[in-house]
Amino acid sequence: MKKLVQSVGFLILALAFNLAAAQNVATFENISLSPNSFNNGSNFSGGFKSGDFYFRNNYDSSFGGFWSGIAVSNMKDDSSRGFTNQYSSITGGGWNSSNYGVYYSKGNILIEGSAKGKPVSGFYITNSTYAYYDMKEGSNFTKKFGGTSGNDPDYFKIKISGWKNGGIPADTTSEVYLADFRFSNNAEDYILKDWKWVDLTSFGTVDSITFKFYSSDTGVFGINTPLYFCIDNMGDELMSIEKQEKNINLSIYPNPARTILNIDCSEKINEIEIFNLHGSRVLQSKESVIDIEALERGIYLVQLKHNLGISVQKIIKE
Repeated sequence: MKKLVQSVGFLILALAFNLAAAQNVATFENISLSPNSFNNGSNFSGGFKSGDFYFRNNYDSSFGGFWSGIAVSNMKDDSSRGFTNQYSSITGGGWNSSNYGVYYSKGNILIEGSAKGKPVSGFYITNSTYAYYDMKEGSNFTKKFGGTSGNDPDYFKIKISGWKNGGIPADTTSEVYLADFRFSNNAEDYILKDWKWVDLTSFGTVDSITFKFYSSDTGVFGINTPLYFCIDNMGDELMSIEKQEKNINLSIYPNPARTILNIDCSEKINEIEIFNLHGSRVLQSKESVIDIEALERGIYLVQLKHNLGISVQKIIKE
């Protein structure tokens, strides 16, 4: 049994290293920017290449110029409200870096290079400063999320879709909430203010990724909430497993376990999944106490999705 456990541990590490090595991470640091500035595609380049990914951009010079898709920024303004601060992240920078991407309205990401033909691990996401404060405080064009009472079930989310073979929808989509006020307990309501890991491994092999916005705040002309989010470190699965282990306090016990599995984590747990050694998910939960009595005896992998990313640990079911 000891040799088998060691083998599984090496397998987990090997898979993580292989995935990270196979994909050059899109950090946007290869895009040259002056300090506290941005590139919104006004040079009509059509997009930005970073790592093994191409981020589409569309710039139109009409009416003084406007853009959609991805811009690249290193703006640090996490406090100024309104449209004039549309290129800043609410975190005041990128994920452990200066540059990051700002997504607006519509556009897509192409998967190229060594990442082509392989599953994309995921990326980090957070709100733009503009969207964050419009949801938190409201404006002349948008409502304050939660309303005056705080009880309005407001939300702002994106739906991520994968495409393959040049235009065929992939089987799986994923939703990410940038703000969620639908909880019965208002204390659980939130507007995303940190970088959060988005796992895309369930998409399998795709050649492009698109995004669509949804919001509870709508009007005659559609969604009122500013259609922005910020993105960084696409393809950075190794960071999400290795670095996060150093930054969080995580304990899964008892191990080995027979009936109940307890999970203590210093970060808010968004989802817990348990996989067998064939890669099939056998349990899914958001609770910190999980009943595993029905599982067969053997070795399993527990994957936790939390605010800092993803952590994976192996357990033994007796």
